[in-house]
Amino acid sequence: MNRDDQMPAGSKSSLPCESAPIFEEDEWKKAEPIDADSKDKCFAWLYLLVGYGFVYTFTSMDFGGHLVLFTIAYAAIVLAYVFLKGGHPGKESWFWLVIMLGIGVPYAFWSAMPFLQVPMLIVCAAYWTLLISGSLLEKDKTSQWVVFDGWNALLWVPFGNFGCSFKIITGLHADREESGDEPEKKSRGRDIRYVLLGVVIAVPVLFIVLPLLSSADEGFQRMMQNSGLYIQEHFLYTIARMILSLPVAAYLFGLIYGGIHKRNTDRMDKESLRETSRSIQIVPTTAITTAMLIVCAIYLLFIGLQGKYLFSAFAGIRPENFTYAEYARRGFFELCQTAALNLVLLLGANLFARKKNTNSAVLRWLNVLLSVLTLLLILTAMSKMILYITAFGFTIKRVLTMVFMIWMALVFTLVILRQWREFPMVRICVIAGAVLYCLLCVLPIERMMDSYNQRYFPDHSIEENFPQ
Repeated sequence: MNRDDQMPAGSKSSLPCESAPIFEEDEWKKAEPIDADSKDKCFAWLYLLVGYGFVYTFTSMDFGGHLVLFTIAYAAIVLAYVFLKGGHPGKESWFWLVIMLGIGVPYAFWSAMPFLQVPMLIVCAAYWTLLISGSLLEKDKTSQWVVFDGWNALLWVPFGNFGCSFKIITGLHADREESGDEPEKKSRGRDIRYVLLGVVIAVPVLFIVLPLLSSADEGFQRMMQNSGLYIQEHFLYTIARMILSLPVAAYLFGLIYGGIHKRNTDRMDKESLRETSRSIQIVPTTAITTAMLIVCAIYLLFIGLQGKYLFSAFAGIRPENFTYAEYARRGFFELCQTAALNLVLLLGANLFARKKNTNSAVLRWLNVLLSVLTLLLILTAMSKMILYITAFGFTIKRVLTMVFMIWMALVFTLVILRQWREFPMVRICVIAGAVLYCLLCVLPIERMMDSYNQRYFPDHSIEENFPQ
């Protein structure tokens, strides 16, 4: 569905091209020098608090409230780091910032999908962090390489720079080849060790001094007793959180530091991905079009035989001998799964075919036919759901299902338009999906449903035996 550049002159599209590997075998073994200034060192220390805040948020009783505070604080720290390092965030970074806040902030007040909302917030935050630092494959824009950008944001960049924060904090980040910096590096390392030694020396002294001061002043004694009870109750939890926060801080700082300094962000590049895409174009186009033609013929036969039953919901008519629940349930999930399978089929056909749709009119028209048939199945499923909602009202699962089908309908519509006009289809689909998901988080869906159901269905409870 996404068009790649045409093959270079003299190359044969019928044979797999030799491609440069996306991941070099010895890439991880290369020790890149760490470039850090006073701002980097300051934020390396600050990210220790960020890591602790993350762990504290996920281990606290008031998870929703703390998640909101952490989301806002994280956004503010990333923005401050980027601006202080002279960065100029692109326009799209502000869009994804709004999406991130729209997913995270409402969690303290309501959530229609609590188990899915938090993972999506984490993914969105990682993606936004890499985007605002200008380290996506298209610099600061969502593109057809969004899956690989997500891989970079969640895994490659943060783990590729995992030890940077501790090297910067301890002063062990200077390039080893610059021998002139070696004495300074050793001096900073000694300073850190001396600080730790001072803490060790102070502990036994405090064990002697604090009881004496407590005996000398009643107010100080009362304060120490209260502090002792607090430490006794919370000490182990605090220590455990501090230990867990160290790898979290290293991960989060590695992501933003790698993005700003473009360190370990170029393991994948667009040209190598395009070469890999060309190398998998190994299936003869005739085989692809034959398979798609058979699938489309089966769909046409199915629709022809079941047309009256399938399309009765468009007219608001329920077939005889069916309750609303039975009619909506029968084949609903199968239609949704079929639509998802067709999307995979279209993607695979256009990735593995030797000829792209731009070079094969047959493949282009089969893309259109399969997309139109899938749209028809999606609209059928939506009409059945609307008929069911009209009879029994809204539930969370019914709303989520409708939103997902709306997004799927948009995707297949864009697939049809993409056969004749060049435009960033993946970018539009991702942004549209992000907006729809954010609206589900921002809007008080449950309150809106309750208001609607109480108004239009006051005399009976909502049926729960088909998607809630």
